[in-house]
Amino acid sequence: MKWKKDRKEKKKSKKKSDQIIRIEELEEIIEKYGDDVDPETIVSMYVPHRQPKRLGAALLRMDKLHLVLLGMMLVVCILFIIAFSQEKMGNFTINLNRLELYRRGISISETGEFDDATAKLTANSVKDATNISIEDLPEDVDGVERGSHNGKNYMAYTYYVRNAGKEDLGYIAKITLDSCAKGAEKAVRVAVWKNGERVVYAAPAKSGDAENGCENFESKEIVCSYHEKDFLVGNVDRYTIVIWMEGDDPECVDSIIGGSVQFSMHIDSDADDNTSLVWKFVKDIKDTLTGDKPINAAGNDAPNDSYYSDKEITWENRRNK
Repeated sequence: MKWKKDRKEKKKSKKKSDQIIRIEELEEIIEKYGDDVDPETIVSMYVPHRQPKRLGAALLRMDKLHLVLLGMMLVVCILFIIAFSQEKMGNFTINLNRLELYRRGISISETGEFDDATAKLTANSVKDATNISIEDLPEDVDGVERGSHNGKNYMAYTYYVRNAGKEDLGYIAKITLDSCAKGAEKAVRVAVWKNGERVVYAAPAKSGDAENGCENFESKEIVCSYHEKDFLVGNVDRYTIVIWMEGDDPECVDSIIGGSVQFSMHIDSDADDNTSLVWKFVKDIKDTLTGDKPINAAGNDAPNDSYYSDKEITWENRRNK
């Protein structure tokens, strides 16, 4: 067996148990030397790059229709991923400064009873929104008592801010434009109801003047700000935020189709407190140990104040009615 002698010359140092050849080598041997193959020879089924080769062969066997369908499925998957990422745009979040306000008894909630008092809230986004007119908004859009109450082509969210701490203070609430695409911010409207009083905000017109019935955004990044200087213990403020694309805006044109905007509201203290973080927590621990009107970390319980000594602070029994 000539082929076997050739093989022995090449691999003299190898043991018989190591005589492993691949199928491709076996085919070459049979073609060259005939079927006279040692039955004890171990044949490896491994073929380098077998998977890519098999995939390529399978694709070649597919007819044009199948290839077109496969391409369409790939395009649909890509569009789905893009659409999903765009759906995340438009969420409206409310963030309360935890260190300067939350730990001092200020909290926010979707309900006037403050059963779920927290320092962060998130409104639901609107899917597939198109432009509408302010006249299309329900007259009682501020009448809904809690949380997200989106309608067709507009986002609406109602929440509450409460001082259940042990000191009167002030806060600043700012709505910021966090991101935008395709110039959609030029036609968007942001309406804010604070304790029933409404103001509508919009980006300035091309002339620089305010849009009809609106107040200009404060800047490119800030929509508006509310400064509550005397937020007394027992006070509760109610906000309703409504956002939509105004169809009557001259800059609501085809070029903004597919655009998006994302806003958030930040509530912060109106006074700078330079006290160190360590000292703040030491003071909190001391107040708790001595019973000096300790504040529940979640802001649910009113301190032992003479005005609210026997009940929790809610929208219904608030001090600033």
